[in-house]
Order: sequence, then C-alpha cells, then structure tokens
Amino acid sequence: MKFARILVLAVAVVAGLLAFRMVMLSGGGEPAPQIVQAAPETKKVQVLVAEVDIPLGGKLTRENFDWADWPEDALPRGSVTKSSDPSAGEEFVGRIAKAPIFSGEPIRPERLINTDKGFMAAILPKGKRAIAVSVEEETTAGGFILPGDKVDLILTRTFDDTAYSETILENKRVLAIDATTAGEQDQKNLSPKKTATLELTLAESELVAQAQQTGTISLALRSAQDSADDAAQDDSRRNDVSYVKYGITSKSVAP
Repeated sequence: MKFARILVLAVAVVAGLLAFRMVMLSGGGEPAPQIVQAAPETKKVQVLVAEVDIPLGGKLTRENFDWADWPEDALPRGSVTKSSDPSAGEEFVGRIAKAPIFSGEPIRPERLINTDKGFMAAILPKGKRAIAVSVEEETTAGGFILPGDKVDLILTRTFDDTAYSETILENKRVLAIDATTAGEQDQKNLSPKKTATLELTLAESELVAQAQQTGTISLALRSAQDSADDAAQDDSRRNDVSYVKYGITSKSVAP
C-alpha cells in the first residue's frame, strides 16, 4: 500500500516537472517583449500663408505673407509651394484680395486680382454694373444694412397727394456704403444721407437711374436665409402697388 502511494506521488512530481519544462520552453514564464514602432514622420512643404488678416479689397504688401511649414498630405488645393514657385512672394505684392484671407491661411492665386483698374471694377462680375443710390437712414432698415447684404428696392412716388410704393428690384447685393466695402467692418452700418452702391445688370441700372428721378428709393433688408443668388422672387405683387393717403395704406394698380 505504501509502495502504491509512493508511485502515485512520483508520477505526480514527474508530471509537474514536465509541465514546468514545457512552459519554460514556450516562453510563458516571461512577458513577451513589446515592439514599439515609431510613427512615420509627416513630410512637410513650404507654403505661402498670410501673416495677418487681409480684408476684401486689401492690397498685399511683402509684410502680409511668408513661407510656413505645412503637412504635404493636408495641403489645400491651389496653394503656392516654395518648391513650385519660389518667387511668388514678390509676384503677389500689389495684388488685391477679392475675398477675405485670414491669418495663417494659404494664399491662393485665384483669390487675388492683378489689375491696374479700381477695386470695384476688379471685383465686379462680368456683365454687372455698380450704381450708387442715395438713401437715408429711415429708408434703409434703420441703418443696419451692411456691405455684402441683399436688399429689395422699393420706389415711392407721389401723385395728387397720394404716395404710391412698389418693389422694383429684389435680392440685389450691396457692394459698398459710401467708400466702405464688405471687407471693411469698422464703419459698415449705413448712416443718414449716405450712398449705397448696388450690383445690378445694365437694364436694372437704367431702371434705378430713372426711378431716382421720379421718386424716393428705399432699401429693404432680406434675411440671410432668403438671400441666395437663386432665391425665388415674389411675383404676387407685380401688378399691385401700395399707396398711402391720409395715413391709410391700400392696394392699387400702378399708375
């Protein structure tokens, strides 16, 4: 009986030794070494960027931009790199920004104008005209119409002591207030007895010029959601004219 117990114990010890030997051979006794791979280095290129904010209509000087490192795989389309155009810094001096460029933003040639024309003529789209309209604070949404806003033009005329009003143009862009454009935000609100410059077609310019000789033009500010270039116009009022007589507003056919 003792011999059997000794035999069982010996078998258990041998089995334990074999198991320990197998674990050691498989490397389970020590943690596997961790292999840390270094992240691949991001390739960078020299890109021409704005050093300061450049407003709409701003003329570039050499202090306005400089070369800066930029990740090659995140390079915006149209950016100017030093490897492709090392003289761009000198070439862009004197050009005019036709859209705001913010500090740190890559400068793209398509956002600059190289012309000896005036700024307004340079930014005016082909086929459009800029016409000035004399306005007053009480006829311009309380003076809060800004360059870049869209407006409707309302003509008011007086016949036989009766004031008639009709909308002659809708959804037209305000290019400037006096000499203040959309890029100049310090004095952008419309003060009394100022001039609003509007972007119109040639036919619309003729209509506004005639309207200024026959009555008073008021500007009605449109909401941002209702100011898209393809915004639908309200034709329901085309045959009606509002008129005011003795303080009472009514509708009538335009005279």
